[in-house]
Amino acid sequence: MPTRGEVLARAAELRAEFVAAGAAVVETPILQPAELLLDLYGEDIRARAYVTSDALRGEQMLRPDFTVPVVQMHMAGGAEPARYTYAGEVFRRQEHDPDRANEYVQVGYEVFDRADPAAADAEVFARIAAALAGLHLRAATGDIGILMAAVRGLRTTERRKA
Repeated sequence: MPTRGEVLARAAELRAEFVAAGAAVVETPILQPAELLLDLYGEDIRARAYVTSDALRGEQMLRPDFTVPVVQMHMAGGAEPARYTYAGEVFRRQEHDPDRANEYVQVGYEVFDRADPAAADAEVFARIAAALAGLHLRAATGDIGILMAAVRGLRTTERRKA
């Protein structure tokens, strides 16, 4: 098991690779407003997030991932196309798998390009796959758009695709 220092060093290396590819570094607060996360993810996120309360700021959550704060930052003034990278701790409660970490470092590379979203997704996947080559990892995605595109690309009947 790598030490925390080793994990942070590797995260910095990965982020540097994404910067070299033209990504701007994004830093986001560890405490995120719970209201927005609840609006976007629904109440289900409460079961996976660490929630705290602040007298002035209301309910806050320890950052469960970088998605929402990066999208918010981009929408507040990002040009398109745009590339971002980040690295930092994320926190998720683990109530069913004691072997899974509840705090870990997440590194990411995001591309915003409404002109060609499929190419943007392909670029992200290719960059991350290249950065992780040789580490004996398996690619996994939760993007329903990628899954739908894969199904559309199958050589089978429309009935089976549905």
